[in-house]
Formats: sequence, structure tokens, C-alpha cells
Amino acid sequence: MTTIKSTVTATLNKATVNDKQLAVLRGTSSPAKQAAEMKATLNNMKAQMEGMKAQLQEMKSQQHLGDRFSTQGHGCWGPRDNWQPKDLGAMVEMNKLNQTSGSISAEQFADSIEAAVGDLDGQAASGEYRAVADWAANNRERLTPEARQVMDIYSKYAALSQSRGESGIPQGDFKKMLAEMRDVGDASAKKALANLDSKTHGGTVSGQDMARAIRTGTADHDGQAGGAELKEFEKWASKNESRLSPEAKEVLDVYRKHTKAAQAQGRSGLTDAETAAMNKEMRQVGAGDVSARKATEALDKQSGPISGEDLTKAIKDGISDTDGHSSTSELKEFEKWASKNESRLTPEAKEVLKTYQQAAKKAGPEGMTQKEADAMFKKMEGFKTFHDSSMRDALEGLDAKKGKISGNDLTAAIEKGAGDLDGQAAGTEFTDTMKWARQNYDRLTPEAKKVVDTYEKYATRAQASGSTGIDQKDFKKMINEMKFVSNPRPTRPVFYAA
Repeated sequence: MTTIKSTVTATLNKATVNDKQLAVLRGTSSPAKQAAEMKATLNNMKAQMEGMKAQLQEMKSQQHLGDRFSTQGHGCWGPRDNWQPKDLGAMVEMNKLNQTSGSISAEQFADSIEAAVGDLDGQAASGEYRAVADWAANNRERLTPEARQVMDIYSKYAALSQSRGESGIPQGDFKKMLAEMRDVGDASAKKALANLDSKTHGGTVSGQDMARAIRTGTADHDGQAGGAELKEFEKWASKNESRLSPEAKEVLDVYRKHTKAAQAQGRSGLTDAETAAMNKEMRQVGAGDVSARKATEALDKQSGPISGEDLTKAIKDGISDTDGHSSTSELKEFEKWASKNESRLTPEAKEVLKTYQQAAKKAGPEGMTQKEADAMFKKMEGFKTFHDSSMRDALEGLDAKKGKISGNDLTAAIEKGAGDLDGQAAGTEFTDTMKWARQNYDRLTPEAKKVVDTYEKYATRAQASGSTGIDQKDFKKMINEMKFVSNPRPTRPVFYAA
């Protein structure tokens, strides 16, 4: 103050004015009043300078803080003209996060913010905000990119309230803020799904497409494979269910299975070993074909040889989903199954598989048209292992049985399959039974083998007389004889005289 006063006085003394002009400048007030006015002016200037220093200091501090979260402009700028001490309740909630380990997800951080500022004490934009913002700044490395977005949303609503001179956030704004926070998803998962949409162009999503998207979307090691990332994929799948192929749905089930196992252990992320195991399983499932695999699984449930009719029906079921994979993944499923079950294939079944391979090769990777598929199945129908439908149905019943075929089992099948009065008991029905018996000879009990001999005796007798049928009277006699050999009487004990 002394410096400023001396400077002003020196300036006035140096002024080249006469006494009259000086009197005008000084006014008519007394020297004492002039001194008091000068002192007030100097005090006012000092106060203004102190205010400018405070503003400059605040600007410098904010400049040092810079962008606390990312180079994209994410930050949490606190109150400037409405400073309040940190809220104790909010600090307690933030301290709970200190008790956890690993990354803080968007959902986890949003939950903590809701708990920290949801007590309606009017401090959401002041003391509570300071507690949350300071914790976020000090724990930046633990926040996922999505959690930082949550902090940005809070900062936006806090700043809006501060601009209105409010220390709290109104309930309407508070609900909107929470809704925005909850809508923040996982960036890597969203990017992977966006890429999936762009590649599939709104069409069917294959198992391989789905596996690739999940692998990419969960590869960022943010510990959210079973958390935010899973939710993004679930949300997308619910909106695009009609686009998912059976294989894509199975891939999602594999993803759910592995993340559920981690969640059971209290983890939202997967270890590197778990991720590798999941990706391997997804690749295997995604590369296969569900409809074809279900069809071959049905063949596995059958016992004994696979007929031409069996394989034709399985192929028809396996490629009926019109997913365009009839010449690629579906064919591979049948070829893989056939290589493992070659000994079970009848000659006719092998011809059916060859017909499928030829048709698929001709169609190319885009799959067979309906017209091409119809032509293929028509050709397959010529490779029948069993030619009589009634006998075939009866023999399939035997195929479904496990273990040995008894005499009674075979007698019942012959009675059912050859008793339809179509005149083929010694023709196609007999031929089918003999073919089946040869293919299943090791499953026949001694009594069943005697039934085969009995059928052969009556059928060849009818053929010798030029008939493909067996007279009704002879047929009943044959069945009775079969039942007799199937249930031999117990041997009577023999006693020898002493």
C-alpha cells in the first residue's frame, strides 16, 4: 500500500499544473477528507488484486488437473463457487469400493454412486459429488472405460445443478442420470457386435460368426466377460433371436456356461485358461451344424446296422433347416459320423452317402436349392435296405432293443411284419428278414436262430410252389412252431437205479 500511495503522490507532485489547476483537481474538500478518500481507493484496489490472484490460482489448479480420465475429454470438474466438504455417507460408499479388487465396471460404479448420493440430503451436486469425484480421480486405473463414462454422466448432471445454484440434483434429473448410467455398455462388446452386424448385413448369424464376435468382445481383459460384456451379448441376442442359427445359439450357450461357472465363484471375469477353454469349445460348436448333429445322434441311438432308409431319413432331417449349409458344415457332420460308424453302414447306406456327396459337390458352397435336394432324395430312395414297409417297421423295433434278441422277440416281429396279408411273407418280407438276420446274427440267441431256420423252411416251401406268400393256415402253423422253439420245455430229470 505504501508503494502505491507514494507513486500516486509523486505523480501528482510532478504534474505541471499551476496552483489554480491543482486546486480544481483536488476539489474543495479539506485535506483530511482527501486523505480519507485516497485511503478508501487504495483499499478497494487491494481487494480487487486479491480477487484476481485467487481466480488465477484456481485457473492454474484446474489446468494442472487437466483431463483426469482420457484424451477424449472425459473428466470430473468439481464445484467452483459452491464448495462443500466431502459428504461422509458418500465417502463410506466409496470406501466400500476400496475393499474390492480388480477393475470397477460401469454397473458396479453406477451402483456405488446411487448408494452414495441417493439419500436425498441435497448434496448430490456438492459434498457427495466431491467425495465421488475425488475417489474416481485417485483410482482412475481401476475404472474401466465404461465406468469413466458413468463418472462423466454424473459430472454432467452435477454441473447442470451447480449452474442453477443448487447443491443437490432434483429427483427428475437424478432418475434420468441413473438411466443414462445403466445404459452404458461394454465398449469392446459393442464394437464386436457392431462389426458382426456389418458383416452379416442383417442376415443369418452362423456359429462361427457368433464365436468370433464373443472372442473379440471379451478379449480386452477388463474382467467383464461375465458382467457388462455378457449383458451386451444377451441384450443383442434378445433383439436378434430370429437371425441366430442353431449353431449361434449353441455358441451363446457355451459362453453362458463358462461365465456362469465364474459367477458361482464370485467373479465377473474369466481367467486366461478359462477363456482359452471357452474359445476352443465355441469354435468346435460353431464349426459344426446343429441340425445335422441331432440327426446323427438319432442314428447313434439305434442298435445294429444303419440301412439306406435310415441314412436317407437322417440326411433329410439334417438339412431341412434351409440354413444354406447342406453342402458345407452339414455334409461334414455326416461324413465325420460315417467315418466313425463305417462298420454299421449297409451297402445301401454307403450308396446314400455317396449320392449326398455328389449332390453337394455339384451345388457348391452356397448349398443345394430345393429342386436339387428333391432330386437327390429321389435318387436315394432307390437304395433301400428293406423293401417291405411293414417288415421294416417290425425290424426297426428290434433295432431299438438293447442286448440279445430272443426267439420270442423275433417271432413277434415276424408275426407283425409278415402278417399283413399282402402276399409277401415269402417274398420281400422274407428277404428283408433274412438280410436283417445276417447283419445282426451275433445278437441272436440260439432260440432266435431256430426261429430264423423255421421261417426259412416255410418261405422256401412256398417259393417252390411259385408263391411269394404263405398260406394263412401254414402261416399260423409257422408262428406256433416258432413259439415252440423259442420256449423249449425244461429237460426232465433222469434217475438212474442204484
